Amino acid sequence: MQSFVEASGGLFIAGFLVAQGFSHALALAAFAGTLLARFALRGLVLPLARRAGLRSVVIAGVVVRCLSFLLLPLVAGAGPALAAFILVTGLGSVLYWTGWHSLASALADSERGGRQVSIQQATTAVVGIVAPLAGGLLLDRAGAMVGFGVIAVIQLAAVLPLLAMPNPGIAADAALDRPTTARARRLYLSEGFHSGCAVVIWNLALFVTLGQHFDAFGGAIAVAGVAAAAGSLLIGILIDGGRPLHSLALAYGAAIVALLVKAVAFDMPLAAIVATALGALVTPMAATAMLSPLYDMARRSACTLRFNMATEGGWDLGCSAACLAAAAMLEFGAGFRVPILCGIVAVAAIWRMLFTWYARAGATT
Repeated sequence: MQSFVEASGGLFIAGFLVAQGFSHALALAAFAGTLLARFALRGLVLPLARRAGLRSVVIAGVVVRCLSFLLLPLVAGAGPALAAFILVTGLGSVLYWTGWHSLASALADSERGGRQVSIQQATTAVVGIVAPLAGGLLLDRAGAMVGFGVIAVIQLAAVLPLLAMPNPGIAADAALDRPTTARARRLYLSEGFHSGCAVVIWNLALFVTLGQHFDAFGGAIAVAGVAAAAGSLLIGILIDGGRPLHSLALAYGAAIVALLVKAVAFDMPLAAIVATALGALVTPMAATAMLSPLYDMARRSACTLRFNMATEGGWDLGCSAACLAAAAMLEFGAGFRVPILCGIVAVAAIWRMLFTWYARAGATT
């Protein structure tokens, strides 16, 4: 259900702002603002988790994110409505994702972690076939108020599966291993920058290339979802089968190819759709290859929540840096090609860090 919300509503935020009259640069800057708000508000998670438990943090995040979708249609320019949307979105996002990654880390099975993450990614990919098309048609036919209202209701309904889950508590005090925490923070930083280039900036470029039509954009993402579903399970099997270095070569080699293809194809509608499908194939593969060791690091830490609070901020900084750099480039007339290609540097950094991690763990190639 959360994946449906992300694919039917979250993917459309930057495009919606452009449709409201924002420049491409300002839309990316506003999106970066939600990430920086999330980074700034992360300290609120620990007191809530200590008082109410990890599941309660995730539920609170779902409720606040519901409010953010209700605020979005009210944003018509740079003003109080935009500021409120940025703050509420940042708060809901940090509660949900920090809580969810901590909860998943605490409950996951170490021996089957790769397969479990890949199943999660496969589910997300399957939902990604239907949700973007539904969201695009809803926004195009019913308008922003009704469209984002429906998405807010679905977001609120995502509380229901959480009610039966365990609610792990948080220790009053815990000391984290600094080298492991620093390694995870660098991984998140690099992945955030890569996601900014390959997903956020690319989706805005695709939306513009397809004539700023929500239904066409949603249809293109839905077509790409088929490719994502096809590649989701392989990487987890390779990791759990003792061949994670193969998964790295496959996932991040494909990630570089996807960025190159996107940089060439972004201004040609048909080619851009093909590039989107290639990128969607890469996303679950790379996410599985990266999240498996990150979840493992979190499980080995003294406190999964404190670990994720200390490390996930790197993703926020990386993605916001990519968006702000792209906004500056667009403002000075550079176009989308250069910001997209910048993601290759982040991919190389991720591959190197994960290669070192798996090699030290005694993985076979």
